[in-house]
Amino acid sequence: MADPQDRIEIGGVERPAAVTGETPARASRRWLSVWFNCCKVYDRMYLNAEGTRYRGRCPSCGSTVSARVGEGGTSRRMFETR
Repeated sequence: MADPQDRIEIGGVERPAAVTGETPARASRRWLSVWFNCCKVYDRMYLNAEGTRYRGRCPSCGSTVSARVGEGGTSRRMFETR
């Protein structure tokens, strides 16, 4: 039988909803996919609390990007940085 003390919790890592029985907060947040040309990686930009801007950060070098939510908008879900 497994010892419950053999289990550790790692800060910043979310457990799947199937394990916790809850809906993760990130699952309900609106996001856009972005290709960071600086480091050749994909990540997400999340909508801010006010609903006015998407913000993201390159997972490799930390450069930040943002996109304003405008009237009319676009149906695109993937973007590329310059």
